[in-house]
Amino acid sequence: MDTSSLYDFDFNYFYKAFDNPLIPVIDQLEPDQVKLSQWGLIPSWASERSAAEKIRKGTYNARSESLSEKPSFREAYSRGRCLVIAHGFYEWQLVNGIRVPWYIRLKNNAPFVFAGLSDTWVDPGTDQEIHTFTIVTTKANPLLEKIHNIRKRMPVILRPEDEHKWISASLPAEVADQLFLPFDQEELHAHTISPRISGRDARPDDPDLIHPYDYPVTGSLF
Repeated sequence: MDTSSLYDFDFNYFYKAFDNPLIPVIDQLEPDQVKLSQWGLIPSWASERSAAEKIRKGTYNARSESLSEKPSFREAYSRGRCLVIAHGFYEWQLVNGIRVPWYIRLKNNAPFVFAGLSDTWVDPGTDQEIHTFTIVTTKANPLLEKIHNIRKRMPVILRPEDEHKWISASLPAEVADQLFLPFDQEELHAHTISPRISGRDARPDDPDLIHPYDYPVTGSLF
């Protein structure tokens, strides 16, 4: 597998979707290559920069239940499925009006992949090709229901044996439906982290931001 693009990847402890960061992905068109792609999908049919940026504000995540219905995702779901490489993710829990950040990873602390959709948009003003992606979400498992307690959603985490299925060119709908099932909570670890991650001065390269933190709020987190 060609991983040369990772030399240009800025390894950090967190990424903010609204910054449109470059993240390593593997797409179904070139499954033997790791690419850097911007978070926030721009469909190939977007007409101009202003329209593209407006669409991207609503495509950081994609609901699994409507991938084949939404114009922004329909084409990418057909030919642009991808694997989004990660080591953990963040969710915010609302506790007595306070947003409490959590860090979630696999119990074995191994890297994993999210199910994603990718597309390539050509900026008509510059002819620049821009590779973008979105992360597919599904209903939360019991653990994430308690953490992400407003929308009760979670990203689709793929098991290693399902990664090839997701980026296969001939993915049957009945197989895709099974891949969208919530990931087993027994295989996940979650802990609260410092509220500093939400601050403007938070440094993405600061490892302390993912360390456990006892959040000083009144009431039970669960």
